[in-house]
Amino acid sequence: MREINKINKRRKFGGFYLNQTELMDILQQGYQVALKRAALEAFEGRYEAQELTAIVNQQETLVQALELIQQ
Repeated sequence: MREINKINKRRKFGGFYLNQTELMDILQQGYQVALKRAALEAFEGRYEAQELTAIVNQQETLVQALELIQQ
């Protein structure tokens, strides 16, 4: 996550390329892809992505990811 923040930082002009809202949009776009990969990798295909949706709190996960990026 620190790498994302490092890449997002504008070195010459200061500030960031993407603001918090834009970062959250990107995280939301990638969430479903990540959920499908997690179903295959972390649980050896035991769960479908739809089943993980019921187990994992999407909003909480996205907020935590954004916090980690911005540290």
